[in-house]
Amino acid sequence: MAKEIRYPENLPLRFEVFKSGRKMKELAKAIGISRELLSYTINGHYKGINVVPKLKKELGIE
Repeated sequence: MAKEIRYPENLPLRFEVFKSGRKMKELAKAIGISRELLSYTINGHYKGINVVPKLKKELGIE
């Protein structure tokens, strides 16, 4: 049974991470969070108020 996606607004970030060609572990380390938290955020299970802006900055979005 799949988890409910509570924050669908974060799902486009999943594509941006894939498009960047960088590994999740590398991105998580660069923005100072755990890989698990990054995964939960980009898959829509965690809102990531502090994570999303850092990730967007690291990926050069906005």
